Amino acid sequence: MIYKYTKCLISDMPQGTLPVLTVNGKILPQSGAINRYLARKLDLYGKTNEEMTTNDIVMETVNDFRNTLVRAHFEQDDAKKAELFKNIKEQTVPNFINQMENVLCENNDGGGFFVGSALTVGDLAILDVMEVVVGLILPTALDQSEKLKAHRERVSNSPRIKEWLETRPKTDM
Repeated sequence: MIYKYTKCLISDMPQGTLPVLTVNGKILPQSGAINRYLARKLDLYGKTNEEMTTNDIVMETVNDFRNTLVRAHFEQDDAKKAELFKNIKEQTVPNFINQMENVLCENNDGGGFFVGSALTVGDLAILDVMEVVVGLILPTALDQSEKLKAHRERVSNSPRIKEWLETRPKTDM
């Protein structure tokens, strides 16, 4: 597969959305579909139907959580934005942490990865969103969960992940 960035018109894209991934000349839209496609291709989706379903649960929960963050981030009314972020810090983040810790603890009592014994797309999804939460919203977010804190360290210290985190472009989200 050859990957390249090109300027495009959103109106030319399937479903009129970005991101897209082009594979062998075919345009694949929708970030969730792209994530799952790449996870299957790179053997990061799980070995069994149950593992794949757990990864789906993690990715969909992360997506719901991220949508809450994005709505608050782009809120135009300053008072409403402040209220949204207050609620995110006080309720949404702790609930999300608790939910994800429960899922993590279903595998190896939370001492490894979300499924199986190796890194999967669910682990990457959690790392990605927790970088936003800890880096921009609530630095103490993982203080309530030693297992998720250890998971973040384990995943972020994987050699290729560590290299990417050190060299990637910095963005708000």
